[in-house]
Amino acid sequence: MKKTFQLLITSRSVIFLVLIGLLMDPATGQKRGLASITRSDLQMHMDFLASDELQGRSTGESGLETAARYLAVQAEHLGLRPADPDGDYMQYYTILEKEYNRETSGITIRTGEKGSVVVKDPFYVFPAPEQSHTSFGGEVVFAGYGIKDDEHGYNDFEGIEIRDRVVLIMNRAPMNEEGTQMLFDHEKWSGMQSFQHKMPYIYSQQPRAVLLVFDPKSGVRSIGDINPGIEQYLGRSRELESDHEETQPSSVERLSLVLIHRNVADSLLAGTGKSLEELQKQIDRTQDPQSFLVEDCTVEIEVNMKRSDLVVPNVFGMIPGTDPGMTGEMIIYVAHFDHVGTDGHDGVFNGADDNASGTVALIEMAEAFMKEKRPPRRSIGFLWVSAEEIGLFGSRYFAENPLVPLETISAVINLDMVGRSKSEEDVASGRRDLTIVGGDTVKVIGGKQSSVLMEMNRKTLEEMGMHGNYDYNDLNHPERYFYRSDHINFAMKDIPVLFYSTGTHTDYHQVTDVPGRIDYDKFLRMTRFCFKAGYNTAQYKGPIEVDNPYSTW
Repeated sequence: MKKTFQLLITSRSVIFLVLIGLLMDPATGQKRGLASITRSDLQMHMDFLASDELQGRSTGESGLETAARYLAVQAEHLGLRPADPDGDYMQYYTILEKEYNRETSGITIRTGEKGSVVVKDPFYVFPAPEQSHTSFGGEVVFAGYGIKDDEHGYNDFEGIEIRDRVVLIMNRAPMNEEGTQMLFDHEKWSGMQSFQHKMPYIYSQQPRAVLLVFDPKSGVRSIGDINPGIEQYLGRSRELESDHEETQPSSVERLSLVLIHRNVADSLLAGTGKSLEELQKQIDRTQDPQSFLVEDCTVEIEVNMKRSDLVVPNVFGMIPGTDPGMTGEMIIYVAHFDHVGTDGHDGVFNGADDNASGTVALIEMAEAFMKEKRPPRRSIGFLWVSAEEIGLFGSRYFAENPLVPLETISAVINLDMVGRSKSEEDVASGRRDLTIVGGDTVKVIGGKQSSVLMEMNRKTLEEMGMHGNYDYNDLNHPERYFYRSDHINFAMKDIPVLFYSTGTHTDYHQVTDVPGRIDYDKFLRMTRFCFKAGYNTAQYKGPIEVDNPYSTW
């Protein structure tokens, strides 16, 4: 049975979807190949896909559906061939989602004098509970920063027992008065992920749970203060329907890490006569741990989950190759068109660079291939995937349920964030986690499975006057960029991949990632470069051999 969208399309959306053909310049028909990729067309598509109207294109929401329909209309308008049974360019799949029921979930604190208090401030349990109902708790131990560092003679756990108890710790490490510099191993302890270095020892001591709170000098009371939109993702777990197995309650308790609001920590410490702020200042001033059992106090965390099914689409169209000996081979371009929605208030995460830029680039490249005087030898596919932001689900579903035979896919070229250049704000931020590149540089990841594909990449860079940055093309890079976008699901099928990006910037996953921040000169160069990279690969006369398959790594 043919699936149809129940779209909530405003009048502006209708204008875009129905009149898109009329928006084209009459001279468009005279354009060929690279010349058909224009700044004005990039901007036109960007202004719609990254508009407030689409509400951040969150997977499962109406804005994503509108974006998908827009892409399908573009595919039909350009003359791409559908490969799905319904002929509408859509590939539907189901994501099973569980999210916290905030009304029935909470943290209960019991003390001898005040009885029970239920704290309803948001909290997040890792890993996400598998059951519809989960509860755990016990006596509470405050363990400072939760660090055991023999090299620097610092141990928050000296003289205390945390086994079978709930341990409360702060993020980061002993620091200066301003909270800007750690007193030892600054790089290790200053980042958001510093808790990962603490957990192996803590887990080895077998506590019931670990409560992690932002330290007072950070000025952050909860994760929502840093990124309001992230709360809706932390409070949910998702899996493909095809992965789902009904789980039975286990007799083995899983140790949970619970990210809590500062209000919870303050309530736990209320009867001790010491505030979290005072304890932190004393630890930092003396570098002497202030750990202790919180007397006559227990805590219980109760989590109730509710389930829903998200039926969402990928969008796919193709151009048949012209060489009879190569029409059974295909180069597929991939870009995710979802983003992270809204912040739950008045803010929209428009996701202009992430990843309306890659999405728009595929539209323009499809037009370029259709208008190229010399059509490609190999077939070309254009795959817009959903649910990248919540787990790379769309690309994984396509890789496991391809609309073309998997063995015909010779290479995959992934575009994710291709519309920015390094700005003054990026430089002034001093952030080492930003990967943004400037000028004519492109961040290149992949090419490791096929020397032919890497050679096509290098040839195209030279041809287009671009420069490749390979700093992050390292399987062991601590930020694991090779694994963090949709190409990885094809690499795991031993299909050679290339991943092109201009890198992360200060607007990454912020409400400020808007069309006005796109560098359209760089965006145009990137789109034309990516077109040529795919075109050169499609025209390559020999086989695209996989001489270093991922399965052997």
